Amino acid sequence: MPAVSFYLPEDVLKALRQEARARNTSVSRLIRTSVETQLDLEKQKKAKSEFLKVIRSAGLGTWEEAHKERTRESDDRG
Repeated sequence: MPAVSFYLPEDVLKALRQEARARNTSVSRLIRTSVETQLDLEKQKKAKSEFLKVIRSAGLGTWEEAHKERTRESDDRG
């Protein structure tokens, strides 16, 4: 795995070292996991945003209209 170096403020590095000790892991693994998690969250946000664009472009109306239609359909089934 390629290595990357960067600088951190002393207080941040101290907090990372403490957290790594508490989790019984290395600082580098803690940073790697955090970065991967953040990237996954960004990917999820983008997917959600794209999904909402598709839903809005489908012309389903407002939430209230969709809910009213769904409720009416449920009542018709009973």
